[in-house]
Amino acid sequence: MKTITMTFAALAAGAAMVPVSASAATLLFELSGGRNLSFQLDSNPTPDSSQSFLGEQAVFNGVDGTRGGGDVTFATISFGTGVFADLSITGGGLDFTQYSGGGPLFTGPGSAPVFAPGTYQLTNTFFPAQNSTLTISAVSGAVPEPATWALFILGFGAVGAGMRRRAHVAYA
Repeated sequence: MKTITMTFAALAAGAAMVPVSASAATLLFELSGGRNLSFQLDSNPTPDSSQSFLGEQAVFNGVDGTRGGGDVTFATISFGTGVFADLSITGGGLDFTQYSGGGPLFTGPGSAPVFAPGTYQLTNTFFPAQNSTLTISAVSGAVPEPATWALFILGFGAVGAGMRRRAHVAYA
């Protein structure tokens, strides 16, 4: 009986030491000012396409977001770091291009952009009234539901009950 208990303890300890890959953080992109919209992407997402000509550009197709309190799907959202626009959005009732006054919106190549939380001032050269502020912020982790907590408690209770149970051995 002790051998089985020791085996399970060793397996549990081994499982706890197995590395688990960390998932990318989800970032919330909120555009306010001339236009009000929001959408989410991973902090290092894989774009649908990219190009490198006079700067890097990352293009995302079919991004779900919100605009004016309603859900929309943006046909194309592209980010750039050079001569091309820093932010262009088409679809969802929009079609605009704006430039960042505070540096590039992402680092790394256009095929593997890395976004960092921050606030960026976006300008529209031809329509200054449409200037906007882009805020990139981390989305907080989810809180477990009450049913999940109940399962945690039941599981710990079962483990505790199993540990308290003793085998009665009769010696002759």
